[in-house]
Amino acid sequence: MLEKIYKTNSEEETYSFGQALGQILSQGDVLALQGDLGAGKTTLTHGIARGLGIETPVSSPSFTLLFEHPIGTRGMSLYHFDAYRLEDEMEWYDAGFMDYFNDSGVAVIEWADRIKNVLPENTLWLFIESNLSEPKQRKFRLLISEGLSEKVFVLEKLAAWEI
Repeated sequence: MLEKIYKTNSEEETYSFGQALGQILSQGDVLALQGDLGAGKTTLTHGIARGLGIETPVSSPSFTLLFEHPIGTRGMSLYHFDAYRLEDEMEWYDAGFMDYFNDSGVAVIEWADRIKNVLPENTLWLFIESNLSEPKQRKFRLLISEGLSEKVFVLEKLAAWEI
């Protein structure tokens, strides 16, 4: 696994970082997000949607578990999941969510650590940390399999957030 660290200093930068991520994601990619409440997972996902060319509003799917966003200008849908309310991985299976991993869209999963055992091997993991002394600052730790390392190269051309 390849690990990269990025930092943003405002909500706008977090959104822009998400937009850059959206530009490197491909059909079938799964991006697992992990971070505390208020860490910026939904703001980041809103930016990802824009990077995919999706213009519909993005909000947290906490109570619905899934928001499907229509195909954007890059020809992909966004499947925005929130696994926070799931009791276990069997609920994920029972809801039929595994089918979205073989689709032509991109899956972004908030609270993905709750279902980590059912995620594909090539899942991209993004850990988000906030800092109480710098409330607008976010630190992102991206774990990506070696086979997908070209995505990091493209991301770094788009983003100036690496630390």
